[in-house]
Amino acid sequence: MILNKYKNMKKRIVIVEDDFLIQELHKQYIEKMGHEVIAAFSNGEDAVEFFKEHDADLILMDIRLETSLDGIETMKKIHKINEIPVLYVTGNTEESNLRKALNNQMKGFLAKPVMPQDLEDLIDSVNTINDSIRYAEKIQKALFPQKNEMKRIFNKCVYINRPKDTISGDFPFLLFKKKHLQIFGGIGDCTGHGIPAALLSVLCHEIVNNQTRKFSDLRLIIDRINKKVISSLARKEGDTTLRDGLDLIIFKVSPEESVIEIAGVKRPFIHFDSKAQKHNYYSIRGKSIGDVLDMENDIPVFKIPYSPNDFFYFFSDGITDQFGGINGKKLMKKRLLEFLDSTKDMPSDLLETELELFLRKWQGTHMQTDDILLIGLNPYQLSFNHHLKSKINN
Repeated sequence: MILNKYKNMKKRIVIVEDDFLIQELHKQYIEKMGHEVIAAFSNGEDAVEFFKEHDADLILMDIRLETSLDGIETMKKIHKINEIPVLYVTGNTEESNLRKALNNQMKGFLAKPVMPQDLEDLIDSVNTINDSIRYAEKIQKALFPQKNEMKRIFNKCVYINRPKDTISGDFPFLLFKKKHLQIFGGIGDCTGHGIPAALLSVLCHEIVNNQTRKFSDLRLIIDRINKKVISSLARKEGDTTLRDGLDLIIFKVSPEESVIEIAGVKRPFIHFDSKAQKHNYYSIRGKSIGDVLDMENDIPVFKIPYSPNDFFYFFSDGITDQFGGINGKKLMKKRLLEFLDSTKDMPSDLLETELELFLRKWQGTHMQTDDILLIGLNPYQLSFNHHLKSKINN
């Protein structure tokens, strides 16, 4: 992977820690790893002032500071100036601290006393980000639907998007066809991660959007996407044909019928059947986009009537393939389903936080394995405007 060459590059790090002995200890750890501590502060106010005129690759931030600003509030102020990655360090391991930290560009979370190897692993996982990669991230965010766009259509939804290397090979897509009162969306998972997968994700997102605008039959859409991806990555002259692929799942919500259709290649999905109070896992195996596909046999389509409290989850393999836990094993579908079973009565806004917390705790200090993307939604709870609601009800 291209970004691996940045892993061992020297990073410019700022420490914010109100215990001077711990501050000095962390400084020694960091410098022995070959990185540079460019500044150290005992309070958040001085750190905020520093970043008004300076930059850094990473901040090692104590959560509990003995001033008016704690570490999380300090980072909120710093991120208004510059979105610098942060590793939070705390002697208080209450889950409430981790919940607060999740939405503040958190790249890692360490409990005191900090072990040098754990700190080194987390620092190495934060790749040096140059201006071009940061700008590429902004391009992806501008092209791909974000959480607020999902919630403009689905009142109850869960959205978790955590790239492995700042820019992602996973992408969501969303399209509302007002004329037919149908909502299309889904997830694409491109080969690999980092810069190559991110370039492929932009290309594939454009192809998916274009074909979804033209057609309504999911099997036909996927077939056309496949042909476009193959033709886009092949060149007749020279050895420039690429063998990269795309795993894809698409859904189509038809509110007037209370039916969701789902089709895909090599991406599973989960349906919470509220009447049976059960999570059903649908595994779609076989070929990827980029292979030769037989429309009837290689592109399964599921047509599922839904009830008011049903929920559907679509996710990339970065979720279930993440190593973690006590024994460093993959999360796998069994543990994901066990978690979802334990939270089936939880409101979606709380579920998103709890699911992110569950994934972070499972990962612990292990490196993130792959890009992570998950969309959960209730197709019954729609945020249509008034006249569209009236049209459905009438």
